[in-house]
Amino acid sequence: MKHVKGLIIVFLLCYGRIAIAQVVTGNVIDGLDRNFLDKVWVVNLQNMDSSLTNERGYFRVLANEGDSLLFSRNYYLQKRIVVGKDRHILTEVYLDARTLPRFDLYADQLVIPFNAGNLSNMRSLGDRPTGPGKMYLGTSEQGGMVPGITLDGPISYFMRSERQKREYARKLAFMARQKDYLELIQSDSVMQELKVIYNLTDKDLDDLIIEFNIQNLTHQFLDMDWQRVENLLINFLNQRTRYREENEIYPETKTSNRRKD
Repeated sequence: MKHVKGLIIVFLLCYGRIAIAQVVTGNVIDGLDRNFLDKVWVVNLQNMDSSLTNERGYFRVLANEGDSLLFSRNYYLQKRIVVGKDRHILTEVYLDARTLPRFDLYADQLVIPFNAGNLSNMRSLGDRPTGPGKMYLGTSEQGGMVPGITLDGPISYFMRSERQKREYARKLAFMARQKDYLELIQSDSVMQELKVIYNLTDKDLDDLIIEFNIQNLTHQFLDMDWQRVENLLINFLNQRTRYREENEIYPETKTSNRRKD
């Protein structure tokens, strides 16, 4: 009987806490592009009240001062906030770039048709530079010198599939300029050596790499060689972990020695 009374008292206390909880609202934004973020779960870890943000990043939960709110979304870093006196919260979450799914993009083989030349009675544009998408002002072939417009190039140039191919080519060119950076960051031997030297867990290193990428968004390591990227990473890790060596032993174990020819 005493056990039952105790359970009733605990239930009443928990229910009473939820009943007197105040409404806390807020908005969640993306930490990089500063836009509102939808589909973010906001959970009060004390009373388990939850809310899913809408397209304006808006949420509404019951919470008291001192409660902890957990913000989570797929492929984003989780975040916790302790509720204070403010009844409206504006917070930001960051993309967890290292957990994004891998994807492959495929396209049809590009076939250039044979051009037999001008088989019509239309006159050439002359020495003017031509190319797909170019537009020229002139006169039509009808009598009276009627003004007209010439659209050069196949209509397929403006199709969505062609635009996607050009966008994919630009992305490949961008990644080629990041070649040494990508090789260093994706090297398992380099990451394993950094974890040993700086005494880091997998999660610690992942978090530091993400912060390192965010800190270098202005240049994104374009056209940087392996040595320069490595120096930037080592200096960053030294600052963030306050790593100091009495003897300069790290140059003897530089990760650049592990790079394959």
